[in-house]
Amino acid sequence: MDLLALAKTIADRVEAAASRAVVPVSVCIIDTHGNVILTHRMSGAPAFSLEISERKAYTSALVGMRTADLLPLVQPGQDLFPLMGLAGGRYCAMGGGAPLSRGGERVAGVGVSGGTVEQDVAILEAGLQDA
Repeated sequence: MDLLALAKTIADRVEAAASRAVVPVSVCIIDTHGNVILTHRMSGAPAFSLEISERKAYTSALVGMRTADLLPLVQPGQDLFPLMGLAGGRYCAMGGGAPLSRGGERVAGVGVSGGTVEQDVAILEAGLQDA
């Protein structure tokens, strides 16, 4: 499997969905070892969206969960609360990140940032359709 080719396809789909929604975003794909495969910022996307998309991708790649699903698990008193303080704050529990699997095996994480959390999630889902 060519992970870079897959990442480019997903980034193109994310950009198309973001353009339809008129919400410029950044998208990042990170492999399960924490290495950036691709990062892309659309014109007009907030500068901070690059870092947030990377954190969402990193979290999904390494934890293997959608970042939106992680949010209730990292609240004070929950078992995964300490996670948010690990890796220099690189983990993120804002919606917009999802793991990417091939052949039943997790291969990467995808992160989208630039809109509201709801917009990021919707754009991510559109970008992952048929991926």
